[in-house]
Amino acid sequence: MNAQDDHGDQAADSARTPRWRRNPERTHGAVVDAVLDLLAEGERAPTSKAIAERAGVSERTVFVHFADREALYATAAERQAERWRALAEPVPPEWTTARKVRALLAQRGRMYEVMSPIRKVGLSLEPGSPGLRRIMGEGDAWLREDLARTFEPELRQAGGARRPGGLLDALEAASSWAAWDHLRTRRGLDEAAARSALGRTLRALMGTAAL
Repeated sequence: MNAQDDHGDQAADSARTPRWRRNPERTHGAVVDAVLDLLAEGERAPTSKAIAERAGVSERTVFVHFADREALYATAAERQAERWRALAEPVPPEWTTARKVRALLAQRGRMYEVMSPIRKVGLSLEPGSPGLRRIMGEGDAWLREDLARTFEPELRQAGGARRPGGLLDALEAASSWAAWDHLRTRRGLDEAAARSALGRTLRALMGTAAL
């Protein structure tokens, strides 16, 4: 590509892009948001052309900001994690078990609904992407730690709760995105019914039948 072609790309970007997006940081963010929006809309592997059009930039600009698709997807995964973590509110450990289960599942449901379309794509790409594998692993660890904080009194009372196969592992499985997605996608339950099913399991694991 010669200097004239490069100038042409820049001029094209300037013509089609709102002035506020010509800032490099905002252009970077617009490309990342474009990837997430396309994935959320069902595009399993959005092309660089589609990403550029959604962001309002040229295809060349996409890869000025990102060395390759791996870097782009890793950055998008980090932005997605910020989005769903922003929905979290601490659940006080001193509340009753039943109240904590309701509060935890209410916010997990909101998180999982935001997470689902993009997580499904991420799981398919994860084996070949060290960046995605790291970021998704960090997200899973965050969810487990949040669960452990919330139910710390119950875990303390249960013998060996943190050992492999103990109560914490059981609670994590019962409140996981995978369990939620199975109920929502495979069983076709609405959000309220999915929360009810997971709530029954969590309460049973901790020895309470309270609603």
